[in-house]
Amino acid sequence: MILKSQLIDKAGIPFFKKFLHMTSAAQKLTAANIANVSTPGYRSKSINFKKEMLSALRKQKISLNVTSDRHIPTLGRPNKIKVITDKDNSNKSGLNNVDIEKEVSSLAENQILYTFGTKMLTRKFNTLKMVIRGRR
Repeated sequence: MILKSQLIDKAGIPFFKKFLHMTSAAQKLTAANIANVSTPGYRSKSINFKKEMLSALRKQKISLNVTSDRHIPTLGRPNKIKVITDKDNSNKSGLNNVDIEKEVSSLAENQILYTFGTKMLTRKFNTLKMVIRGRR
């Protein structure tokens, strides 16, 4: 437990775990929206990525000593994500409110965010590996 709190948590790994969890959830919701593009009465669903990440930062369980207010604190375990159902009825199809162009754009954005998150997490683990091995 001490190793986890001293190494893993302070390295920022829980933050990127939450980050990947959020991008994965957003991707699943977007895929569901696209799958239901011709389902009558379906309401598109999404998450507010920025709001969820800020909420996760506020609910942190570990406090760190920081030297700048620009430092990012670490997080605890990911909490449940709030899904937003769009109540707007405007869409050209007349079946539902899914905008396929918006959904495809969301897929691309989520893919970029997920790729960024995996690269940052890989860097964190590689740094920990070097520290454990005593290399620079």
